[in-house]
Parts: sequence; structure tokens; C-alpha cells
Amino acid sequence: MCNAVMSSSPFPIVFSLLISHKWIRQRLPRLLVTHKSIMNAGLLSVGMEDKVKSTTNTLCGTECQNSPPSFSQTEQERILGYQTLYENGTQTHTDVSLEWMNKTSGGASAKPVHIRRKREVFGADGRFVISDSNFITNYPFSTAARLSTGCSGVLVSPKHVLTAAHCIHDGRDYLENAGSLKVGLLQLKKRGDEGEATVAPGKQVVFRWSQVKQTQIPQGWIHTNASSNSESLDYDYALLELKRPVKQKHMELGVAPPLLPLARIHFSGYDADKSLLEGSGGEKVVYRFCSVIKESDDLMYQHCDAQRGAAGAGVYIRLRKKPRRKGGRWNWQRRVIGVFSGHQWEEGDQDGQRDFNVAVRITPHKYAQICHWIYGDSGFCNEV
Repeated sequence: MCNAVMSSSPFPIVFSLLISHKWIRQRLPRLLVTHKSIMNAGLLSVGMEDKVKSTTNTLCGTECQNSPPSFSQTEQERILGYQTLYENGTQTHTDVSLEWMNKTSGGASAKPVHIRRKREVFGADGRFVISDSNFITNYPFSTAARLSTGCSGVLVSPKHVLTAAHCIHDGRDYLENAGSLKVGLLQLKKRGDEGEATVAPGKQVVFRWSQVKQTQIPQGWIHTNASSNSESLDYDYALLELKRPVKQKHMELGVAPPLLPLARIHFSGYDADKSLLEGSGGEKVVYRFCSVIKESDDLMYQHCDAQRGAAGAGVYIRLRKKPRRKGGRWNWQRRVIGVFSGHQWEEGDQDGQRDFNVAVRITPHKYAQICHWIYGDSGFCNEV
């Protein structure tokens, strides 16, 4: 599933950087488990939306990324530790170490920005509503997942969906329904499904819901006395493991390249104002693309139109992939390089407040962590 290859180096290499619209290789760290413990499960949160409407967080913006990184390897390892919630309600915390430290990653705290969880449309609505059954049940739109919490996600392996952490966890505790979370993927309804023998195959699209076996979120998202709000948005991602694999083609993971000004980002999800509720028929996927306006080490700032329900969608780009054999054909390949988080107000020194829609970038460290979640060992990410 992962997109790395082996080299003479002891560390995996992943296709990442954007040069002439093609993927090239970049070294990755390896993430190792050092300690795992069972947590005392607290009361699950009542909900997410009401809380974020009444609070304002201050988070690090792009200006702070212009200064040298301040995270030590110890702090980076703390942030890349993670929590796991199993379907029986058991919660565990896992500490990790990094075999190799990317000196260009990390962040510092300086100029704050104010965040609000509102999905914005900028000017004329640039979203495309995809309703044709032949499109929404085929790649890449078929990788768009809907969570029972009302968010979106993206299928990154036959058993794993990547989404936003705030869709299942408010920074302090899991949301009330996180323990019974389900993921829906669109499929063509076949003759005889649910006793509907009169429905012709290929004419109606329905959600096939899968129970989530476990969820994993990075420690960087957890609000503790040792962490600050300035780093939480940088780690607004989570991985959901399904109880059973699905048959849909998934989208490969990648490391986010420097995007300015060469590539467009794309993502598809289930914006509440455009896609119908499950079970009402005529299901729709909402697709959009745009250019990145600003970026930091961990975030992509853009004006891709989105509304409530789009959070958690997988942000991807399409670049050329070098052939395995000399003289082979160059193919275009899509890879997930981020997770859509939501709307953000940023305070700048010169032009005052500016608002963006923000996506979390998959950095080499985050890629290694997600790969570890999928395989149990980030060293398994050694093939394209």
C-alpha cells in the first residue's frame, strides 16, 4: 500500500518531491514502539460542534515557520506517540522513538492565529456535485468515505480510512459515538439487495457501512499540560481500521511535496449542503480542486470551497511516476498528501486577518506514523 522503495540506505525512501510535475524519492524515518500501556477510559464527550463554536484556539501560523524549528527529537517523538481506541472501549497509549530525524521538519511557536471550525465558500462556489453512478462508484471518487459522525475520509488501504482527528476526538476525549463508529463507502446496489429484487443493478448507489475495529490519533492532537494549542491543528488526522476489508480500490499515501506554485490539490467528500443523507437515494460526492496559496511545514492554506461534512477528506495531487524499467511509460498517479481540516482565521502583520481553508500536510514523520498504524512497523513501507 505504501509508496516507498528500498535503497542501500537502512531507511525507506518515499516518492515525494515535486519537480517538473513528477514524483522523486525522499528518505523517511522509521518509527519504533518503546512502550504501550492501557489508559483509564474517561467519559466520552457529548459532541464536538457545540464546543468549538464557543471556544477560540490560538494556533501557529505560517510566519512562525520562517524561524528555525524548535522541536527536539524527544519532543517530536512525544508528539508522534499515539492513542488507540478499540471497539470494546479499551484505550491504550503508545510511546515511540525515531531512528532518523528529519532536520527540516517540526515547528515553532510565534505568531498566533485564531481558528474556528467553519467550512467556507470563497466567492462563487467552485464545488462539483458528482451524482452519476458510473463516476461516484469508480476511482478516484469511490475512495471518498463518509463517517457516521458526519465527517468525510479517504480509503488508503483495503481496511483503513484516513480522516481528521477532530471528527472523533475533541482534543481532550473521544466523542460520544466514537466507540460505535461506522464508515460508509458508495457502491452500486445489486439486484436482490435488502429484498429489493425490482431494482436493476447499476442504477442506484447506496452506502455500504463497515464497523470500525479501532481508531488511532497522534499525541500531537491531544491537549495536555505539556502541549499547546499551537501544535494541535498540525496533527489533526486519525486512522480508522475497519473490521473487514473492502473491495474498492484505495488511494496510495504520499509525502506532501512543496506545492507552490506548480500543482493543484483535489479532494472529495460529503458536504452536508450538497450531498443527501444516507438512505434517501440519489447519493452524491462533492469534488473540488484549487491551488495552494500558502504553506507551512505542517499545513496547506487554500481557498478550496467546502462546507460542514467535508472535514477529514483526503487531499491528493496527481503527478507523473517514473517507470520501473528503462524506456518504460510514465504514468500519472494520485497520492493522498494531506487531510482537510477546516476554516482558519490568520492574523498577519501587514494585511490583518485573512481566512483560509486549511489541510494538514503528510510529512515524512507523519507518513512513517500512519504506515506504522497500518502495518505495525513503518519498515514495511518499502515498495511503491
